Amino acid sequence: MVSNSAKDEDGRIEETTNAHQLEDSKVPFWRKRRYHLVLMVFLGLFNLYTLRINLSVAIVAMTKKNNVTLDNETIVEEQEFEFDSKQEGLILSSFFYGYIATQLVGGYLGSRFGGHLGIVPPSIMVIWSKWAPFYERSLMGNVAFTGGYIGTGVAMLLSGVLAVSWGWESIFYFFGSVGCLWYICWLFVIKESPEVDPFITEAEKKYIMTSIGDSDKMISHPWKDIFTSPPVWAIVVANLTAMWGAYTLLTQLPMFLNDTLDFDLDTTGYVSGIPFIAVVGFLFISGYLADWVRVKGYLRTGQVRRYWNCVAFIVQMAFILLTAFATDPIVSMVYITLAVAASAFPWSGYAVNGLDLAPSHASIIFGLSNTFGTLSGIVSPIVMGHIVTDKTREQWQIVFFITASIYLCGAIFCWFFVRGTLQPWAKIDQEKLAAKKKELENDKMESAEN
Repeated sequence: MVSNSAKDEDGRIEETTNAHQLEDSKVPFWRKRRYHLVLMVFLGLFNLYTLRINLSVAIVAMTKKNNVTLDNETIVEEQEFEFDSKQEGLILSSFFYGYIATQLVGGYLGSRFGGHLGIVPPSIMVIWSKWAPFYERSLMGNVAFTGGYIGTGVAMLLSGVLAVSWGWESIFYFFGSVGCLWYICWLFVIKESPEVDPFITEAEKKYIMTSIGDSDKMISHPWKDIFTSPPVWAIVVANLTAMWGAYTLLTQLPMFLNDTLDFDLDTTGYVSGIPFIAVVGFLFISGYLADWVRVKGYLRTGQVRRYWNCVAFIVQMAFILLTAFATDPIVSMVYITLAVAASAFPWSGYAVNGLDLAPSHASIIFGLSNTFGTLSGIVSPIVMGHIVTDKTREQWQIVFFITASIYLCGAIFCWFFVRGTLQPWAKIDQEKLAAKKKELENDKMESAEN
């Protein structure tokens, strides 16, 4: 039972937050620093995904058979790289070997030294914990996450053009240079938190701080509680499920289109990018609805996280199965596009759920879940390489059946174990921060009196 004094305190905090929100609403949209942050994270994820995806198109160009006329007028077929399907699977998974090693480490370093010093995904949770007001988390996160999908679409669209025009090497030079330029801008523009940002207005700073409360980057992480928490493992399973489907399409869609639908290189790039560009609108809708139903009281936070995960996984399972049996190219692309569109909703589910369970440890939770999610990026292409040895439709159907099964298992697990409330082991941290704040205030009062 909550005491009257606690209720009064909660009421005062909510009243103060609402007052600061009103003042913040008077600040022009273009001056709000949290939206500058969203833009920069958007661009960061855009670059991250272009670097992650461009190999999927480049490998088609690298292994393409070209007709070459010899000196004696004989025409022969030549390949620059004669990779078999198993080798292609290993190469497509290679990006994730280094990526997986940064997840838990990135989450820890982000919580210790600040998320602004790195943009590996776990650091984003640190950034949101310091910059995202409570009822803006889903929308801010989803707007930023659209960068990954747009980056995927742009990488696939441009990679085919670059490979045809200037060779497959130009793909890596171009996107690598863009990534370096973004990082320089990030270091100059983004600050660790509202408290240390010299460009933020006082109204916005007060609103953010009263909404999210205090934080302490030197806080001790309860590792045992984190690793034995069923709601945390629900996030892990959801991440693995979502990423298996995503990486199956991200890394293998160009090859699937080339193998079964006979698209040429530049057409493969264009068509592969369509689903990931189309999903952008659904990310806005997903984030807006997730915050709206909570603000209105229609659904509790835990229900939003559960429904946004599970329903999306079931829908994706259905469209992946339909894709496995579709024979018409246009129908196949419609099913794939709808499957990718449904992937927008789990970003308002598991991706921000760590902030609900334990704000101080959200980067660790996301790092843990993304470690398992990244395993999908390693294993999925390897599995594909061992199955699709003859590049037949029947072999690709097996790949899609496996993906559909993982979606079903993920939906069942998340339905039972997803939660949306602050966990008991995380409440201890909040109490410590509150006690520390009170102690600092008392010290200031004593100093003033003396």
